[in-house]
Amino acid sequence: MRTKGYLFGGALVFAGFALGCGSDCDNTGTCAGPASDASTGGASGDSGIGGSGGTGGSGGTFGTGGSGGTSGSDAGDAATCDTTKSPSEESCLVADDYAIFVSAAGSDSADGSKGTPVASWEKALELGKAAGKIVLACNDDFTSPVALTNTHSGTKLYGGFKCSDWSYDSAKKTKLAPSTESVALSMDGLVGFHAEDVIVEAKDATTAGASSIAVFANASSAITLSRVDIKAGKGAAGANGVVTPFTYPVQTALNGNSASGTTGGALKTCACTGGAPSIGGQGGNGILPNGQAGTDGGPNLGGGKGGVAGTPTDCGNGGTGKNGASPPAPTPSAGASTLGALSASGWTPANGTNGVAGSPGQGGGGGASDANFGGGGGGCGGCGGAGGPGGRGGGSSIALLLLDTPLSLDATVTLTTSSAGKGGNGAAGQAGQTDFGFKGGDSGGNACPGGAGAPGGAGAPGGGAAGGISVAVVWKGAAALAPSIDASTKVTLGALGTKGIGGKAGSNDGIDGLAQDVLEVK
Repeated sequence: MRTKGYLFGGALVFAGFALGCGSDCDNTGTCAGPASDASTGGASGDSGIGGSGGTGGSGGTFGTGGSGGTSGSDAGDAATCDTTKSPSEESCLVADDYAIFVSAAGSDSADGSKGTPVASWEKALELGKAAGKIVLACNDDFTSPVALTNTHSGTKLYGGFKCSDWSYDSAKKTKLAPSTESVALSMDGLVGFHAEDVIVEAKDATTAGASSIAVFANASSAITLSRVDIKAGKGAAGANGVVTPFTYPVQTALNGNSASGTTGGALKTCACTGGAPSIGGQGGNGILPNGQAGTDGGPNLGGGKGGVAGTPTDCGNGGTGKNGASPPAPTPSAGASTLGALSASGWTPANGTNGVAGSPGQGGGGGASDANFGGGGGGCGGCGGAGGPGGRGGGSSIALLLLDTPLSLDATVTLTTSSAGKGGNGAAGQAGQTDFGFKGGDSGGNACPGGAGAPGGAGAPGGGAAGGISVAVVWKGAAALAPSIDASTKVTLGALGTKGIGGKAGSNDGIDGLAQDVLEVK
């Protein structure tokens, strides 16, 4: 006897055959049809031929063959998609059962199926999260910035698919490149997100002091990237400080008040924009027997003393009000000493400090009176100049900005920055008012006139700003959240931004920016 094997119902069955029987019948007259193909289903078996001692009818009933076809169907259903793999490897995932589809030519009112994709990454990820599906992005250029929040947590986005038929194209990646000056991809409070086969590129900054930042992640975690290219554009130069000058009072408004009869010239207060007023001292009143001293002018700068009573017969020997003193040269305001700051609002470059307004000149002192006539009042000093504004920080080029967000980058990720912007220059302060008030006259006799005011002081020069930085990864947070970058990760850096020059060059300049792979911000 010989044996023959068949795949039947998923199992291999062996049957014995007697030499005198039909080729597919055993010695009992029971016959089996040919084995069915597991993938296509078996053909119907031949009717059996009754064997010796067997019942032919029974043998014919067994030879149906159709059950072999059922076995083949079951085997095919067992071959399901592996959802742990990327759709670039497992093409069966590129289907409506597994994925939401997004194309720049789609519509966010669509259902996200392969035939009717949505238009934005945010909408696609929302639908994907709700349905438990991945998101597939075709190789369009997406030109609107993407802002992901906690509502997009636990999602996955895969680029690199042809828009024509959604087949995977290993030679091209999906590109997110906003046409506006903005962070290209922001993640805020995102817990769990995977991106693959995409390019994220920020536009060159053109607004003064603006930075170009490709990706900003704040308070997020479990972010993974694979075959992702992150590119920052150029940072813009910071604005130079420009003085807005004060308008000074006309000279005649600064003159001291003259005496009238026994009444000395009144105190003269002259308001100045942006600072303290200048004050001309009051002349003494005619009081028996020796008259009255004048008062000092202000602010107190060491001059502008009032005339001394009792010596009015010789006004040059102490009775005349003294002229006011000029203020000292202003202290330059500080240039930037740090590069910038990282907060939930993003990156802020460091500016130079604004200069303060200049001090007004001191007013003249009031003249002394005699017994019968009042002394003249002092004139006001000139007003101080406006301070010079500090320069504004240079814009930066940052590929990846991380705040309280850990991230590991493998060798499939590339980071590219461009040139950073120059820091703005600080401005010199406005020159002080050169006009000043003349002395107020006495009313006669032996009374004395007041003193004249002094010119106003210049405003302080503003500080120079910091140059922008060109850094691949800028981060801030606990030590445990420090980013991890594979040694093979490709990093390409642009040039640093140079410092802004201070309003008093060499004494209050800013600092240069820097260009390096990673920068921790305290």
